[in-house]
Parts: sequence; structure tokens; C-alpha cells
Amino acid sequence: MRVRVTSDALDDLDSSYEFYEKQEIGVGAYFRECIEQDLIDLRRTAGIHSTIRGYHHVNSKVFNSILYYRMVPDAAVVIAILDGRIRPAKRDRILNQRR
Repeated sequence: MRVRVTSDALDDLDSSYEFYEKQEIGVGAYFRECIEQDLIDLRRTAGIHSTIRGYHHVNSKVFNSILYYRMVPDAAVVIAILDGRIRPAKRDRILNQRR
């Protein structure tokens, strides 16, 4: 299965990278590597995850991030990569804006 990542999700990735880099140099790069591995894993598991607000979601294996995606023919489209600790109302607002 192909995995496509939207520009909004890439922006999420960049924001999280900057956050973790500010915590300690090198952690942002490690975060990015971990998310890239999560995206590779998604190629095998896309479509099996539960849904919320109409999007499938899968937790990152290392960081407290959640990948939200929708299925289209022959691909999973990642629309958001969000911190798992954000308020549900904020998460829902972000997901609704990306429809």
C-alpha cells in the first residue's frame, strides 16, 4: 500500500521537530526518524486501525504522536501528525479543517 503525506501533515512534522530540537539538540532528528519508520510501517497496516472523526489513527511507536489518515483507492493519505496530549476539542478542530 502506498502512503502519501499531505503538506499539512508535513507542517505538523516540522513543528514537532522544532519543539523537540528546542528541548535538546538531536531529539528532533530522532523524532523525524521515528515518524518516518511509523510511515513505513503504515504501508503494511493501513486500514486496520480504528477511526475517530472519520479518520483512521495510529500511535507512533516511540513518541507521543498520533498519525491520522484516510483511505483512498490504493493509498493511505496522512492528513495530520499530532501530539497525543492535545485536547480533544483542539484535535477535532484541526481534523475538521483538513477535510
